[in-house]
Amino acid sequence: MPANRQYLVAGSLCFVSFLLFYGLTSRGALQASDEVAVFASGVALATHGHLAIDELQWMQDHVNIGQKGPDDHLYAKYFPGNVFGVALLYKLAAQSNDQPYLQRGFGAAQPNELASSTIGARWAIKLNAMWGALGMTALLLLLRRYFDWRTAILVVVMVGSCSDWWYQSRGLFSEVGAGAFLIASLCFAVYDLPYSSATALAISLLFRPTNLLALPIWAMSVLRKGPKAFGSGLIIIIGALILAAYNQARFGSALNFGYGSEGFEASSFRGLYGILLSPGRSIFVYSPPLLLAIPGAWFFYKREKILTILCLILAMSYAITIAAWHSWDGGLSWGSRLITPIVPLLGVLIAPSLEYAWTKKWGALAALLLGSMGVSVQVVALLRSPMRVMIDEVATGKIQYQDTIYTAHNSWLALQIRSLSSWQSCDLDSYTLRRLLTSCPN
Repeated sequence: MPANRQYLVAGSLCFVSFLLFYGLTSRGALQASDEVAVFASGVALATHGHLAIDELQWMQDHVNIGQKGPDDHLYAKYFPGNVFGVALLYKLAAQSNDQPYLQRGFGAAQPNELASSTIGARWAIKLNAMWGALGMTALLLLLRRYFDWRTAILVVVMVGSCSDWWYQSRGLFSEVGAGAFLIASLCFAVYDLPYSSATALAISLLFRPTNLLALPIWAMSVLRKGPKAFGSGLIIIIGALILAAYNQARFGSALNFGYGSEGFEASSFRGLYGILLSPGRSIFVYSPPLLLAIPGAWFFYKREKILTILCLILAMSYAITIAAWHSWDGGLSWGSRLITPIVPLLGVLIAPSLEYAWTKKWGALAALLLGSMGVSVQVVALLRSPMRVMIDEVATGKIQYQDTIYTAHNSWLALQIRSLSSWQSCDLDSYTLRRLLTSCPN
C-alpha cells in the first residue's frame, strides 16, 4: 500500500472523522442481551482474568446467552473479538472509586452491576465506533486504487452515514468488527500485501468465523506474489487456533461454540427472501444506497473482472450462509444486522455507479435520492431507540413479531417512524448527544 503523505493524511482524517462521528452518536447503553453478555465477558477478563459470567444467570434464565462449561460456570456463546476489545478498553479507561455501571431490564428484579467503573464502561461500549471508523478507512484506501479521490470519498461518506453501517457502529454487536477487518483484508490484498491481508483475515475470524468465506481474497494476493507468500497462510491458521483455544477455555472443546441446538437449516430460501426483499429486514430497506451495487457490479466487471467476481461470490456466499441460519433475521435487533460484514464490500461495487452518475443528470439524482433515503433511515433510528419501540409494540403483544418482518405497515421501520409522533429530545438514542444537547437525566 502506498505510504506517501497524501494517503497517510487522507486515511488519518477519515479514521478520526468517523471515530468522532460514531463516538458522538454511540448509544452508550447496552440494549440487547448479546451486547450485555459480550460486555460482561470482557469486563470479567479485564478485572478477574477469566471469562465466566455467573452474575448473568438471571438473564440466561430468560434468554439464551450461552451455556455452562465443564467447570459449571456460565460462559457467553459469542465470539472473542469484541470480548477482547472490551477488556482492553475497559482496562485502559476504568477508574478506581468510580460509580458502578448498572444494567436494567431483561427480566431482572433490580438493576445489576456489570462493571465497577462507569467511566470505563462508557468507553468500552464505544468499541464499535473504532471498528466502524477502521472499516471506512480501509474502504477509502481500497477505492483509491481504482478511482479518483472524489469518487472514493463520496462512496465512503455514503456507506458510512447512509447505510446500516452507521447504526451498527453505534452499538456493540460483533458484525462491525468482522466487516472492518474483512474489508481491510481485501484492501491489503489489492495492494499485493498477502501477509497483511492474512493478518486482517485472521483477526476477522475472531469476530465471525464465517469470514473464512473470504479465503479467496487472500489467495488472490498470494497468487500475485508467488510461492514466497504461501507462508502467510500460517497467520490465518493461528487466528483459527486462537478461536479454538477460546472455545476450549469456555466449553472444554475446540469445536463447541456454545450455541447448543441453534444452528443452520436445510433451506435458505426464506432467509434469502427476508435478507433481500422483506419490508422488515431487507438490506436495501435499511441501506438504500446499496442498490447502486447492482449496476455497479456490471460497470466494475468491465474493468476488474477477477476482483468483481470475488466480491460477488463472497457477498452471495455470505448472504446464503446467513439465510440458512436458524435466526437469519438477527432476533430483536434493528436493521439487517447479520449481513453487516459485507456492507463495506458492497461499497466497492457502489463506486462505479457513483463514478458513472457524475456524467448523467438522472444518475446523479438517483444517487442523491438513495443517499437521502439512507441517511433518513439512520436519523430515524438515532432520534429514538428502536429497541424501546420494539418493546412497546411487540413485547406487549400489540403486534406480532413476524409482522415486523413480513408486513410493510408494521415493519420495524414503520413502527419507528410512527413512534416519532410523540418524540421528545430526551428520546435521543445517543448518550453523548443527550448530555451535550439536553438537560435530560442520563
